Amino acid sequence: MEIVRFFLLVLMVLIAGVAIFSRKPFNSFIFRTILSILAVGLYVVYLAPDVALAEAMLGALLTTFIYLLAFKIHSEVKVGILILPIFCEKYQSMYKGIVPEILELFAKQQNYKIKYIELKNMDEMLEYLNESRIDIGICYNGDFEILEVPVYDYNGDEKNYFEVLELMKSENNLSELKKLKHFNLSFCFSDKNSIIYEEFEQFYSKRTIDEIINKYLGRL
Repeated sequence: MEIVRFFLLVLMVLIAGVAIFSRKPFNSFIFRTILSILAVGLYVVYLAPDVALAEAMLGALLTTFIYLLAFKIHSEVKVGILILPIFCEKYQSMYKGIVPEILELFAKQQNYKIKYIELKNMDEMLEYLNESRIDIGICYNGDFEILEVPVYDYNGDEKNYFEVLELMKSENNLSELKKLKHFNLSFCFSDKNSIIYEEFEQFYSKRTIDEIINKYLGRL
C-alpha cells in the first residue's frame, strides 16, 4: 500500500508541474483534470471515502464542466479578412483560400474555433485591430509575412496580384498591365490578446506558409 501511495504522490507532483508549465491553456486544463482524478485515488488509498467523493464531485466533475464551458466561450478567435481571389474567397458560408487554410491549420493545432469577419478595406482592418474588435487581421508589413504582392495599373485601375490572376483567365491581352509597387501581406494581431500572438509565433513556419501558397498558385 505504501508503494501505491508513493507512486500516486510522485505522479501528482509531476502532473502538477506539467499543468503549471504547459504553454497551451487547454493542455493545462487536461492535466489539471488528471490531477483531480489522481487525488480521488489517493484519498481512497488513505481510507477517506468522504473526501474522495467530494473531490470526485467537485474537483473532477463540476470543475471540469466549468472549465469546458469557459473554453467553449473563450476559444473563439475573431479574424478580419478581405475577400480577394485565391487569397480568401467565400463559398456559401465557408471561406477558402490561402489565408483560411493557414488559419484553420493554426486553429486545429491550438484547439481554437475561427470566426471570420468580412471587412471592406485595409483601413477598416486596422481600425478593428486597434479597437481589439478582432484578434487577427491582414495588414501590410505586419508581424508574420504571408507573401509579397505586386500591384499593377490596368487601364487606370489599380489591380493587386490576385485580381490580375483572375483577369488572366478571361483576358488574352494584358499588354497594358504596368507594375506600380509591391507590399507584403502579413498577419497582424490585437494588443489585447498576447496569448494568441505567442501561440501563432510557435506555429508560424515560412516553409508551411509557402507550401500552402504553392498549393493554390500552382493550380493556375
